[in-house]
Amino acid sequence: MRIRAFLKNDHGAVTVDHVVLTGGVVGLGIATLLVVSGGIADLSRDIARQLTEQRISDSFRSLVEQVCRDGGAGFGPAPAGPTGETWNGLPVNALLIYQASDFVGGLPTESGAVAAGGRAQTLTLRADARPAILYLADDDALLHEVDDSQKVAQDITLNGDTFVAGSDVSAAYTLSDPDSGIMLSSLHFGNPFNGNWQGPVMATTASNPLEPGESYSFNRNITTHQNEQPYSAYLGCG
Repeated sequence: MRIRAFLKNDHGAVTVDHVVLTGGVVGLGIATLLVVSGGIADLSRDIARQLTEQRISDSFRSLVEQVCRDGGAGFGPAPAGPTGETWNGLPVNALLIYQASDFVGGLPTESGAVAAGGRAQTLTLRADARPAILYLADDDALLHEVDDSQKVAQDITLNGDTFVAGSDVSAAYTLSDPDSGIMLSSLHFGNPFNGNWQGPVMATTASNPLEPGESYSFNRNITTHQNEQPYSAYLGCG
């Protein structure tokens, strides 16, 4: 009986302690909520933005898949790299590129080994822009500015000019934006090889899918010479 009475007793110091402890727990919960609520809201916005961008990428994916299938280079976007074929004994890489005429106002010319117009650049793709596949033979896995072994492995027409197999390809400037993670390197085409090519560039290859009708801003503008990237850093078909 005494035990029952003790258990039912709701008076005394224990009740006071319980109220104080409960109040402290509630207060701690409120304080925690105030601290993390801002971060949760930011994370929610980031997730929503990522999902929105992913939907855009999915809608663009069908175009890239069609380009890759039509070119016999795979079924969709993937890091560029060897196709398993060779041209004159050189491994062939498949790169997705945009020609200069795909951009509103074209691509910046190369001047002083970088893109003319300063460090900050904004490029806008035309709504009807369509990537093409560049089959590029090379004796190594890097896209160079100064490398006479980089050859067109399959005829390609860019901006109305056709470059036949064996034409030289040279990287020019590289634009990038650390915030978006997008990088692109412009390309010269012609014969004979000239590691000092300047002036208009014919095309560009990028690290990410570039959506037709969209604008992209870059805040880093450097020469590709001695800043070479592997082919796998660019978008291709797989």
